[in-house]
Amino acid sequence: MALYAMSDLHLSLSAPKPMDVFGTSWHNYMEKISDNWQRIVTDRDAVVVGGDISWAMYMDEAYEDFRFLNALPGKKYLSRGNHDYWWQTLAKMKAYVSNNKFDTISFIQNDAFIFENKSVAATRGWILPSSDSFGTEDKRIYERELIRLSLACDAMERCEKQNSLSEFERIVVLHYPPISSNGKPDEGIFEVFRKYGIKKCVYGHLHGPAHQSAFCGNLDGIELKLVSADYLKFIPCNLDF
Repeated sequence: MALYAMSDLHLSLSAPKPMDVFGTSWHNYMEKISDNWQRIVTDRDAVVVGGDISWAMYMDEAYEDFRFLNALPGKKYLSRGNHDYWWQTLAKMKAYVSNNKFDTISFIQNDAFIFENKSVAATRGWILPSSDSFGTEDKRIYERELIRLSLACDAMERCEKQNSLSEFERIVVLHYPPISSNGKPDEGIFEVFRKYGIKKCVYGHLHGPAHQSAFCGNLDGIELKLVSADYLKFIPCNLDF
């Protein structure tokens, strides 16, 4: 049994949208996702999809994308990205996948789950205060996302207490990077990481030329990795890295 991650699938069966603007690697990207996923992931495994899952604007419009995802091997845990406009309340989304028998899909919102010896918390994150474009409204959302990150980590601790294992590897899945383009860690996010003993963080959001600013490696004792689909060459990333 293995746990994987890949973000920014940008599925577009229901709402066609070209991704070639981010590079030629996006040509036939859904076929690449399907082929690589089926080659690597088994039904005993799980994959965390860290946001920007479907281009659909509304839940009903995402039906074909969810059907595509549900048919792939393994359990899928979906968290929100900035382009997931279809995202609704957890109650509505759970009802939607249940009514359509999408039985391999779950949603993670300011929440956590246990997979084997891994304790995984997920939330969206936001633009960092170090960004040149950071404004007043961004500050409000960023501070709210810090609270949500803490809530997700609180849920992680509750999940661990309900499990029989005594030790867990704590992992956070974000959509937005927790570090600036110059490689500086965001103090607010890393303060939460330190408080909860997070060992790994995977993130997405960056495409094409933006990959050059991505940090992958150990920073402040935490292993960081970009898992945007195009960065991974559309191959799910094993979280045992």
